[in-house]
Amino acid sequence: MPKENNGPTFEGCEPSTLFRDFAAECIELAQTSSSPEKRTLYLKMASVWHEMAQRWEKKTLAGAAISGQATDEG
Repeated sequence: MPKENNGPTFEGCEPSTLFRDFAAECIELAQTSSSPEKRTLYLKMASVWHEMAQRWEKKTLAGAAISGQATDEG
């Protein structure tokens, strides 16, 4: 029987932190790129990673609030 998947694992790292690290790396690449096209692409990628971090945090907070309500009522 297949093992149940409880979501992604990121080697003990909080996913939103990892996403922000990716965004920071994209910004560094943009700053060192000599190509305007690559610079624009890296900045767009950084923006997307930042947005993913925010979405993950929002999802996590919403899940925690729901769990808290369930235990408060119980």
